[in-house]
Amino acid sequence: MELHYTDSYEEAVSLRDEGFEPIECAFGGYGSVMGPLNMDHHGEESHREGVAIRACRDHLGVLKEDPRFVVTGTPDADAILSILALSGALTNDLLPDGFPELVDLHDRNPIGLDLTESENGMILLAFNQTSLPRGKKGFLKGAESMMRLLTEPLDEEEERKIRGTERSRMRRAHDSVRWVLNTRGEAQEVIPAEGAQVQPSVALTLGAVWGFDVWYQYAPVVVSYSARLEKITLGCPSVEVAETLFGTGGLLQVYPKMGEGWGGREAVGGSPRGEPRTFEDAERIAKEVAAFLHELSP
Repeated sequence: MELHYTDSYEEAVSLRDEGFEPIECAFGGYGSVMGPLNMDHHGEESHREGVAIRACRDHLGVLKEDPRFVVTGTPDADAILSILALSGALTNDLLPDGFPELVDLHDRNPIGLDLTESENGMILLAFNQTSLPRGKKGFLKGAESMMRLLTEPLDEEEERKIRGTERSRMRRAHDSVRWVLNTRGEAQEVIPAEGAQVQPSVALTLGAVWGFDVWYQYAPVVVSYSARLEKITLGCPSVEVAETLFGTGGLLQVYPKMGEGWGGREAVGGSPRGEPRTFEDAERIAKEVAAFLHELSP
């Protein structure tokens, strides 16, 4: 397998034209770089099924004789599973029933999803707990980790540690909420709400863990800053919530107001690839999003 990582839209296009299959090569406002298999579901491609589902169901092993890929962004389970399926490394006998669908659900709508109680959820949790660096090394390490998890069953001690790490993640996710603003820009008490959040508000988070399933308990719009990746992520718990708050297209209405290169899907997206951001940038973005909400629902 030959894998090339890039943060450049133009380089991704060039590699695609050389025969590399792009996997989730979405570049915000620049759009997605698509190959013959259309392996993306972000931005204007959000109408497509998740790449893991399509790769495993429709294209298993199709690139076995020429496994060349171009990637960008984070080496998440969705992209990694797609690469393994397309390259022929993953075969039907190694693929647990329903696993691509679980990966897709966790990628698109993790709210209320308890992986510790989901069939094959421990495999996905173990993968998500693997520390993966940004860039090519992260994708290659992710591929190794996923193959190991699919070929070597977890024992009881490993599952115990995974459950403990998940409980710790959730605690740290709660602790990472810095403040919550209403649409008038006023700070609200930082406490999780009971049930679904319906009052327009924006939560700002700073932490070393992924925690959107926790953060949406505080506000229906979350601006999250990752110090490790120097990246800002903007999200809503679902397309329905995003469109209720921002109109048709949800966050697609918001990205152009954030600056060139911002983009993603209707309910989740973020800052431009390869352009470092600071926590102060995230604070500014959160306030701008709150102001935009105020314009829409004064």
